[in-house]
This record gives sequence, C-alpha cells and structure tokens, in this order.
Amino acid sequence: MDSDDLPALSSDTLAALQSFLAEKQELDDRFAKLQENADEVFKNNQKITMDDFQEDWQLSQFWYDDETAEFIASRALENTREGDCVAFISSPTAYVALRNMAPERTNAYVFEYDQRFDLFKDQYVFYDFNKPLEFPRAAELKGKFKLIVADPPFLNQDCLSQTMETVRWIAGEDAKVIINTGAVMEGPAKELIGARITAFHPAHRSGLSNEFRCYSTFEDEKLKWV
Repeated sequence: MDSDDLPALSSDTLAALQSFLAEKQELDDRFAKLQENADEVFKNNQKITMDDFQEDWQLSQFWYDDETAEFIASRALENTREGDCVAFISSPTAYVALRNMAPERTNAYVFEYDQRFDLFKDQYVFYDFNKPLEFPRAAELKGKFKLIVADPPFLNQDCLSQTMETVRWIAGEDAKVIINTGAVMEGPAKELIGARITAFHPAHRSGLSNEFRCYSTFEDEKLKWV
C-alpha cells in the first residue's frame, strides 16, 4: 500500500493525540522525579497523591475519588490502634489516603501488582491475585493483620475468591475486613468471608458503569449494614 493510500488523521484528532501524549510525558516525568526524591519526601512527611500515578486500565485500575479514599482510610484508622497492621489489597488509593492522614502508621501495607508502588519500600508487597499465597514475605505476614481492605481488580467470582484466600491467610484473630467490589458480588462476598453489604457507595474519579458497593464483616458508627 502506498503512503498516499493511508488514512490521514484530521487536525482535531491529531491535536487531541498530541495533547494526550504531552500530558502522559508530563506525568511520567513527574513520577520519575518523585521516585528520585522519595526518601526526602517521606522524611519530610510530604503528601503523595494519586495524581502522581496514572491509571492503567489494562490492569483494571480505577482510582477512588477523594471522598471514597478518605472514608475507607478513616474507617481503617478508627478501627485499629497505631501499632496494628493494616493491609490494602489492590486498593492503593485508600492506602495513599491513609498515609497522608496518618504518616506515623508505618504498619500499613499496600499489596499491589503495579510495581510503581514499590516507591513505598517495605510497606509495598508485590501481589498477583492469580497466585494468592505466593507473595513476598507470605510466611512472615501470615495472621498479622487487624484490618484488611480489599478491592479485587476484576468483577468475577474467581478474582474475589482468590483475593479472599489472601485475606484469610493474612488475617489475624478477629480481623475486620472491608471489600469494595461490584453489587453483583454481594452473594459471594457473604459466602466467602461473611461480609455484608453496607450503606456506603464507593465512587471513582473516572466513573464506572458497573454499580460498586462496600461490604464489611463489621459495623461502626459510620459504616452500617443495610
């Protein structure tokens, strides 16, 4: 095929593409700078936001909006003490919110497939839900956590089931569990871990067509079952 036969982009489409690529490059540069200065950022308790991390839709990444992230983080803080271990499985938005709200909580961990989050060093655990018990320090972390927040990346029972296998492994005695997932997962969430649907509706920055709900194994003054 001659180059003359190739379809040409309209000026509007080309401008939109160039704008997208420029924005992506700016975000990449900002994250590289954050990585380079991470030690200083943490030393000075400077805030890191999810604006520093681009969503990767191929990894089914959809960040919570600020209200949702802060609500989930606040429930974790209210239901644990400073020395307790808290896990955020495939829920980096809520993890980052907790770090910003309570940087002294050094026993909060983020379990995440996306290795950009190794920025958080010892508080990062590489996690693949397809291998629910094959993650770094699995033996060390067994039965260690007082509260676990999980947001399985895909809306199907296999993904939820494998994530709950991890939850059961790391959960300590009387551990509290919060699950954010689709409304269609209500039955499996209750069957697999005893979580019940709550009145809280998680929301995402980009908006999702699927109805999302919050499930928990406990209630408190702000998180209520329905």
